[in-house]
Amino acid sequence: MQLHVNRSFSANEGGYHMEVERQFHQLYPKLKKYSYFLAKNKWDAEDLIQETFFKAMKHYHSSEISAALLNKIAYHEWMDTVKKRKVEVFKTSEEKSKEDPACKADRLIDLAKLLVNHLTPKQAVIFMLKEAFSYQSGEIADLLDTTEMAVKSTLHRAKNRLNHNTSLQSIDSFWQEEERKKLYDLLYRSLQADDPVILIDCISTLHSLAETPILAKTTHSYSPLNMYSMAA
Repeated sequence: MQLHVNRSFSANEGGYHMEVERQFHQLYPKLKKYSYFLAKNKWDAEDLIQETFFKAMKHYHSSEISAALLNKIAYHEWMDTVKKRKVEVFKTSEEKSKEDPACKADRLIDLAKLLVNHLTPKQAVIFMLKEAFSYQSGEIADLLDTTEMAVKSTLHRAKNRLNHNTSLQSIDSFWQEEERKKLYDLLYRSLQADDPVILIDCISTLHSLAETPILAKTTHSYSPLNMYSMAA
């Protein structure tokens, strides 16, 4: 991980930043180990490390900063993150319970259509399992008989397609129309029942998941759904 020391925390001494960077690079290995222990995954751990360094720089002089202090800051920062996520999950569940059934059905239909019309079959399945049902990349890799790295790469491409309102590549060559309809139905029913098993049980029957044709260039734009509401 590349450390990015925030230069906005200035001091009178010209060598302050050099001293801080030297000190943080010395303390980084221990903080990294502790952050990975707390977060259990690379991405959250790296965010935690960065936030810990920033808070240490903002609130403490370089002479006060130690491995113990950084671990303390990291612990409280991670606890705050966990609490915020629990609140978000609660709010999402509450909103779902209050949602009008007809509105919910329309939203799920739109989401299922969005995925099968703008993603490849594999991207649609991986995106659904990860974003809607919170499966880990390793679990998805096992289900699709692929590697965790391949899952992360596919998910990244799927998010790029859904996030950018720019020229995109055609995905029609990845699809057989019959399977597009079948996967749409599986995605919709899984979302409606809040049950990923409906989709998972039929993965082996989706032959399009194994297809990897060369994409053709085309221009296409649309307004994607909000990512947070997709997981609701």
